[in-house]
Amino acid sequence: MESYAQAPYEGDGAMNLKKLGIGSVSVVMCMSGTLLLFNTVGAGAASMGDQEAVAQAKSYLSVEAFSFGGLVAQLKYGSFTTAQATYGATHSGGNWSKEALLSAKQYLSTEAFSRTGLIKQLEFSKFTAGQANYGVARCGANWNTEAYKSAKEYLATESFSKSALIGQLEFSGFTAAQATFGADKAY
Repeated sequence: MESYAQAPYEGDGAMNLKKLGIGSVSVVMCMSGTLLLFNTVGAGAASMGDQEAVAQAKSYLSVEAFSFGGLVAQLKYGSFTTAQATYGATHSGGNWSKEALLSAKQYLSTEAFSRTGLIKQLEFSKFTAGQANYGVARCGANWNTEAYKSAKEYLATESFSKSALIGQLEFSGFTAAQATFGADKAY
């Protein structure tokens, strides 16, 4: 932040301003008309802990997708105070909708989800409903393929009749058409 200070009176009511290259200044006019400048620490300046929380938050976001709330929780787990963690997440530069999209893709790379199941998972990971919907809408999932993968996962762990498998897939959030597609292909 650049500050300006009024120079001493130079006649004819002229107000000359001198640019000061400091962040925060207190100015006191003495009875003699001399300006006294005091450099002050800016209110709300980031503490060392705040700065470390920002650096750690950026580091976390560079390797994994987080929601704002998830990042705060991760920073707190890393021994930052709630205030420092919140400051770090706030100043991390995170785009939470983009993080939701990345997180949706990460989830789909490890497990099959229905559209509604993935939204619920993202909300559980502390993304807002809007962020979760944004991520799921743009993740590129083929829900029929996800239903098929989910059907195979179910069949790998237990026995299902085709109609029971369809019912299980519908219970997991797949539409009737997606569940039927997945069960038909898995059988």
